[in-house]
Amino acid sequence: MREVDLRRIDLNLLVALEALLDEKNVTRAASRLGMSQPAASRLAARVTF
Repeated sequence: MREVDLRRIDLNLLVALEALLDEKNVTRAASRLGMSQPAASRLAARVTF
């Protein structure tokens, strides 16, 4: 398992991840976050590494 540098984590990604996990739907999470579905999908792609 690789080490994560917590200073480099974008906290906005954590907010987006929380919305995605709560909603279990990218479109609803995007609406909750006030962004488009494609933008939320891009955030989801950044979270998965």
